[in-house]
Amino acid sequence: MTSILDRYIGRSIVITSLMVLLVLMALAAVFSFIGELDDVGRENYTLGTAALYILLRLPASAYEMFAPAVLLGALLGLGTMATHSELVVMRAAGISIGRIIRSVLQAGVLLMFVVAVLGEFVAPKTEQTAQDIRLNALSKKVSVGSKSGLWLRSGERFINVKTVMPDRTLIDLIVYRFDGQRLQSVMAAGQAKPLDGGRWQLENITINEFDGQKSGVRREAQRIENDLVAPEALQNLSVDPEVLSARNLMQQAGYLKDNKLDSDRIQLALWSKLTNPLATLVMLMLAVPFVFGSQRSGGAGQKIFIGIMLGIGYIMLNRLFTHMGLVYGFPPVISAVAPLLVFFLIAVVGIRRTS
Repeated sequence: MTSILDRYIGRSIVITSLMVLLVLMALAAVFSFIGELDDVGRENYTLGTAALYILLRLPASAYEMFAPAVLLGALLGLGTMATHSELVVMRAAGISIGRIIRSVLQAGVLLMFVVAVLGEFVAPKTEQTAQDIRLNALSKKVSVGSKSGLWLRSGERFINVKTVMPDRTLIDLIVYRFDGQRLQSVMAAGQAKPLDGGRWQLENITINEFDGQKSGVRREAQRIENDLVAPEALQNLSVDPEVLSARNLMQQAGYLKDNKLDSDRIQLALWSKLTNPLATLVMLMLAVPFVFGSQRSGGAGQKIFIGIMLGIGYIMLNRLFTHMGLVYGFPPVISAVAPLLVFFLIAVVGIRRTS
């Protein structure tokens, strides 16, 4: 059961953290909107469409900035209590630093739940919708990240797609079907439209079949193929893996693993998604020694500066380990957990010195 002390400290931290998050989101929205002005007027991309796109991307921005916002909010919330001598009164009443930290971490559990819901259910859907609206308004194709197109594998079939449209229609695809080590057939299609039940309608088809020393060519106007491309292979293609839900990331990781494809980036995004809520608790722990170490020294400006520097440090270290993990082949779990562990150790050392 939570006490009056827990509710008081928790309310102070949660309110200031959410206020800081709103300010950061507003700044991010302004800069993002300015960046979108270059595309306003092209095709069907209007000022209203750009505003809707930015609005729908706010949950993803909030998820990315949540941990630094909690750190800054905790510094301001606890710092205000220290400035008003409330922490001194609590200590004089016999409440230990450990008891206050427990109240802080209880607020962290609530914030962990908020960021988990935001990252798993809200941000992935709104980000996908935002990207689809922008792509459709600009009549753009989904980038496949390679001049040779997108390569996929489905069992004994290797599929090359030149272009993926916003509605997931595949343009200019070639399907190479193997029987063991032997090429069995090559099927080229002008386009493939997704249908219900995992089916695809192919049009303008040319099929080359190989049977020993013989080969034959036939053409078809259209045909229906079942399970041509697994849905998870194309799902959220226009969205960065870091924004996807843990469920979708596990589906994509499973698809890549089953087809013996590189899944390091997806695995790294998955571990980052699973460990990100813990960053909320670590940021709260990190704020405690800075507040108790200087209860009367330094005003709000100093605490804001400390929070910004620590938040930037966490983001930079997180991205450093992410890039190093992808370049040098570190295990994804190490790349995701290492920055969190570094700041956790800093927080523990600071709390022990304060105690």
